[in-house]
Amino acid sequence: MFALGRPLSRAELQKHLDADVGQINESIERLRRRDGGITVVDDGKMLELRTGSDAAVLIERVRREENSREIGRAGLEALTAVLYRGPLTRSEIDFIRGVNSSQTLRTLTMRGLVRRVQNPKDERSYLYEPTTDLLGTLGVASAKDLPDWENVREKLQKLEDAYRSRAEEQQ
Repeated sequence: MFALGRPLSRAELQKHLDADVGQINESIERLRRRDGGITVVDDGKMLELRTGSDAAVLIERVRREENSREIGRAGLEALTAVLYRGPLTRSEIDFIRGVNSSQTLRTLTMRGLVRRVQNPKDERSYLYEPTTDLLGTLGVASAKDLPDWENVREKLQKLEDAYRSRAEEQQ
């Protein structure tokens, strides 16, 4: 669960760990009894590793400090891509920016500026889209209400198409 960074069903855990239901349940109980900063949350369908309640004050302080820092150029680039071209996969954002965006997207997600949702075209990947908090902060009801949204989106699409076409010609 920790390595994948998402909730998993018992069946997924069985598959990944090559374990039976009894072993999975026993391991979950062991984690719950262990006195540490991490606990297992079980909603009946999915299991997720979360921060234990004992660490809540520390986590809140770290989160506040993290959120008070500026998002920087990388964050602005990723937000612009998501707002004007989104929803996008991480690899599409990487392509637009020309660099790996994993850490930037993690930070933007933690700050509640973007959210990660399942990609309906490929269940193995996720899409990043703006949150209502971000749109509200920007004073718009929808990304389409951003300044020159349609024109910027169209230009970005043309640039992306031209770049991909050129890259294919060079192969």
